[in-house]
Amino acid sequence: MKKRLFAIAFLLVLFAPVATMYLFHIEKAALKREIKWKMIAGIDQNELVLLKFSKEEAETKLRWEHSKEFEYDGQMYDIVSKEIKGDSIYYRCWWDYEETALNRKLQQLVAQTFDKDKDKQRTQEYLNAYFQSFFCSELFEWQAKALEGLSKISENSVYSDNFTSMRISPPSPPPKYC
Repeated sequence: MKKRLFAIAFLLVLFAPVATMYLFHIEKAALKREIKWKMIAGIDQNELVLLKFSKEEAETKLRWEHSKEFEYDGQMYDIVSKEIKGDSIYYRCWWDYEETALNRKLQQLVAQTFDKDKDKQRTQEYLNAYFQSFFCSELFEWQAKALEGLSKISENSVYSDNFTSMRISPPSPPPKYC
């Protein structure tokens, strides 16, 4: 019984991000339909935004969703009319606040799902630095040196500063163990 519950919970955790993304796409499609009906009903020209681009800018700066919708500077626009004058293209657009907010929400969800969230990455870096502080972070090289005698540690030794009390000569003759 516990194995079945665990398997069901695992499947829910596995498919939850996919289902959430699907729900966001459904919500996005519903917003698009709502905006279309607003355009069909007639929008006051004062509510529209006029954007002017050169033909080269229209190809490089705009990310097109389809022929009547694009993203510019992180904002979504729906094209109501298009006019070409010489090298310039004039787009009279509806600034789509709802879809822009929905895209931001979707990007945050994807970033959190795939660990690309900036706050989470910064927290992980701090945690890694904290754990690394427990271990030796610099490599060191050790070389054996010939000592002048066993009773004396040479003055340039690394141990001379730290272990001054250890400068005792060993017992002579060495003790015998049975």
